[in-house]
Amino acid sequence: MIWELIATVFAGLGAAGIVLGLRVFFKKMPKWLVPAGAGLGMLLFQIYSEYTWYGHTRSLLPKGTVVVAEIGETAPYKPWSYYKPQILRFVAVDTNKLLAVNGDKNTVQANLYFFERRMSAHTWPVLVDCQKRLQANIRATRNGIPEPGEWGKTEHTEKIAQAVCGQALINSGQIS
Repeated sequence: MIWELIATVFAGLGAAGIVLGLRVFFKKMPKWLVPAGAGLGMLLFQIYSEYTWYGHTRSLLPKGTVVVAEIGETAPYKPWSYYKPQILRFVAVDTNKLLAVNGDKNTVQANLYFFERRMSAHTWPVLVDCQKRLQANIRATRNGIPEPGEWGKTEHTEKIAQAVCGQALINSGQIS
């Protein structure tokens, strides 16, 4: 985050320098345009940084990681976000590290990764029932085996099951 602050300050200095250079050629420009240019430069850099964060972070994910949810956000203090919501959070599943539960190829354990701008990623292990397209949280189970009432669906369960079960069928000989 410190690097982003430094980059924002330099974007402001660069924009102020451009306006100051224009004042040399156009003598009648008001003096207040220099700090206004600095502020506009910093604001535009922050907007650019927030809109490109998702694509950059997604490009750094290892091969075989599938994004299952993109959460777009709007805010009143960012009126441009109503035109195009900013993706500042997303969820990915790692299909490279799948485990069959108790030798059952229809129940697969996978790790969900939760990414949020300016925060560190969090991991959450889940079980996916490939036949019923349900999921269960491993941390909420007893001895790693979910009870029948602990299986359920979220708004992203179908995408998680599609990513995990599709890859589990491809790698059926490799799942341990």
